[in-house]
Amino acid sequence: MAEEEEQTIAALNQAKQELQYELKNYEDNMRHMRTGQMKQGEGQLMMLPIDTAISCQWEVDEENKCVNLAINTNNTTVVRGVVIHADQLFEGESLFTCPKQQLSDLKVPICPPKDAASDLFLKVFVGLRNSDLFNLFEQNYKMPKFSMYVPLKRDADVAKPASNVTFRFPDKAAMVCEWLNSSFNINYDSKTKDEVFVSFRSLRDGLPLFVEVNGVKVTISTDNMELAGDLVQDLAEFTSVQQLPSVAHFPDAMNEFREVLQAVDDYNQTRLALAAGVADVSNQVKELVVRAEDSRILGDLKLLKRTYTKLWDLNRELLAEHAKRTINQEALLAALKKVNQMIQKAARLRVGPEKTAVISACREAIKNNNTEVLFTVIATGKAP
Repeated sequence: MAEEEEQTIAALNQAKQELQYELKNYEDNMRHMRTGQMKQGEGQLMMLPIDTAISCQWEVDEENKCVNLAINTNNTTVVRGVVIHADQLFEGESLFTCPKQQLSDLKVPICPPKDAASDLFLKVFVGLRNSDLFNLFEQNYKMPKFSMYVPLKRDADVAKPASNVTFRFPDKAAMVCEWLNSSFNINYDSKTKDEVFVSFRSLRDGLPLFVEVNGVKVTISTDNMELAGDLVQDLAEFTSVQQLPSVAHFPDAMNEFREVLQAVDDYNQTRLALAAGVADVSNQVKELVVRAEDSRILGDLKLLKRTYTKLWDLNRELLAEHAKRTINQEALLAALKKVNQMIQKAARLRVGPEKTAVISACREAIKNNNTEVLFTVIATGKAP
C-alpha cells in the first residue's frame, strides 16, 4: 500500500512540474508580448489558444488497402508532426510523420500485418502557421483488432461465403453489438434486441465476412477458417464466456485438408520404400567391404580395384538416395505441420473444454488413421 502511495505522489509531482513549466512558458510569452522584447534565438512566439485540443479517428483507405489515423485540431492551429509508439505494429516500434503542408489535420496510413489490437501512444506537435515553435500533445488511442475489415451497406451486392461457424450464444445480440463496436471500426446499433446482421470486406484480400445473430444463434460466415477462429476467441474473451461449442462448415478448407492427408500417406509410403532401398544398398556395401579386405590380404590387386570401383558406385547411389530421403522428409514434415495447423484452427472454433476435446479427438482419429472420424470432429467438435 505504501509503495502505491509513493508511486501516486511521484506521478503527481511529475505532473505538477510539467504544469509549472508550461505555466512559466506562457508567462514568459505574455511578458514578451507586452514588452515587445525577445531573447536571441528564441524565434517566433507561439501562443496557442487555451482551448486547443486534438482528436483522433479511424478512416478507411480502400484504394491503398489500409486504414488512416486522422488527427485533427479543433481550431486554426496546425499539426506539425506526430510520433506514434505501438508494439509490433511498426518497424522499430515507432513511426514519425511530418507533413509537407501546414494543415489542421494529418492522416497517417497504417497497415497492420495481422489482426491484433494495438494501443497507440501519440505525441502530436501542434503550432501556429509559419511558427518555428510548437506545443506537444500526448494522447492514447486504441486500434481495434479487426480494423482491416470495411463495413458494407446492408443492401450491398456481395455473395455470402459458403463457409461458416455456428454456435449458440447466451448473451444474445446486445453483447455481440458491443463486441462489434469494440473490435471493428464501426458503430453498430441493432434496431432489434435479438437480431444482428453486419457484413465486411477485408482490405487485405477483398474476401467478405458476415456476422449474423438470430435469437441466441450466432453465425459467422467466412471462407477463412483461421479468421473465424480469431473471431470466436475474441468474442468469448470480450464477453468472458468460458465454454462454447460450435458447428463448423468449411467445404473448401476440408477439401484442401483431404489432399494434405493424402499427401501425408504418399510421403510415408515413399519414405518406407526409400528406407528399404537404402537398407539393400547398405548390405551390398558391407559385403563389398569384406571382399575388398580379403583381396588386400591375398594380394589380388585387380579384384581389389574392381571391388573398390563397385564401392564407389554404391556410395554415389547412397548419396543420391539420401538426397531423395531428405527432400521427402522435408515435404512430409511440411504436410504434418499443415495437419497440426488444421487441428489448431478447428480447436479455436470452440472455447473451454470443447476446445481441448477437439484436439484430443483429432489426434486420436489420426492415430487410428480414421479420416472420416477426423472430419466429423472438425465439423461438430466431437467424435461420432
